[in-house]
Amino acid sequence: MDNNLMTPSNAEPLQEFYDRKYSGSDVRAVRKVPLVHRPRNRLEMAAKVAASGAGGRYLEIAAGDGGLAAGLVDFYDQLVLTEFSRPRVALMRELFRDRPHVTVLQNDLDRQGLAMLESESFDTVTMVAVIEHLVEPIAALREAHRVLKPGGRLLLDTANVAKWTRRLKLLAGRFPSTSSRDEGLLGYDGCATELHDQGHLHYFTFRSITRLAVERAGFRRATKYGYGPTILSRLWPEMFSEAFLVFHK
Repeated sequence: MDNNLMTPSNAEPLQEFYDRKYSGSDVRAVRKVPLVHRPRNRLEMAAKVAASGAGGRYLEIAAGDGGLAAGLVDFYDQLVLTEFSRPRVALMRELFRDRPHVTVLQNDLDRQGLAMLESESFDTVTMVAVIEHLVEPIAALREAHRVLKPGGRLLLDTANVAKWTRRLKLLAGRFPSTSSRDEGLLGYDGCATELHDQGHLHYFTFRSITRLAVERAGFRRATKYGYGPTILSRLWPEMFSEAFLVFHK
């Protein structure tokens, strides 16, 4: 990964923003993501797929508060969790303090890649709500491919800009924000966003993220999944679901 993609002058304020945003993180508030038959959100979908065919070494990039990993901690021999926000790193280290097979690392994927991890060393890599925040998503996908063992898999979730609700917004001449309201200017809590659309830099469809992973990052093929409150989410994910895919090395 090109270390000049994000210079210290613009990386440091972003670090400060996320450190401030999660400064009040409390381990008592972490909720383990449950395993459910019909996932309704991205974390439930990731938990279901990651628990299926599990084993070996698991890497979760930008693991947040550790809720997803907490639900998978007994499914893998070793788990490595990375996170950009330093308060969340501290939170997860506290959460997994009695789990010696869990390692938590502070990592800026845009600036550092996954240089601290060996090539072909993981069976499963997970990236949930990450790729859209990165300056260079192709480089990140290549890093995920590099650290996967042959036959390994990348579980990836990102907002689907072609979802029906966003198509309607485009028809009305409005920007189809994917993580906020009012064309990226208001958070779901009604407060003004500090980062436009909560820091989303890129927008994908099932097709476009698949092409990046296969044509530019070296993955062999993709399996797509749909999730949500209705059967349409599973029958026609390109229209009714966010984009969840498994890329096979």
